[in-house]
Amino acid sequence: MTDRVSCVVADQAASDGESNGDMMATIDLAQALQLELAHQVASDGKATVRVRGELDIATADQAYAYLRDVVDSQPGPVTMNLAELTFCDAAGLSVLARVAGHARRSGRPLKLAAARPSMVRIMRITGMDETFPEVRSQALTVISWPRQSSASTHN
Repeated sequence: MTDRVSCVVADQAASDGESNGDMMATIDLAQALQLELAHQVASDGKATVRVRGELDIATADQAYAYLRDVVDSQPGPVTMNLAELTFCDAAGLSVLARVAGHARRSGRPLKLAAARPSMVRIMRITGMDETFPEVRSQALTVISWPRQSSASTHN
């Protein structure tokens, strides 16, 4: 089984200004809080997007563009794994609602998984549990993400 992975990182640019390879792009946002979005497509066509860090006003536009592109590029269902989402403000909730609307208009299923209890609570309070019915259940599905091997070089 071969999975395709791509990643977008929104944080302060590295001092050398170079990207970390073909699969990653760095966006320079002044004093932005870090957000990492990565998606993986399994051999059965199901895509999982890992949302890691802070989804807020500083990262909302890039996050929406990335998530919209993932939904558009996948013929099968897309699941957003929120296990590593550490903060989400009103702009972040708006991103989730906009992506859900885009997916619905495109006829593509979009689900959430592994949201933290505080995130589930705010989604219920704001009525987003109608957009994402899985939020109504007692426990969202936990999705495991394959561990990435890290290589280090010694000179």
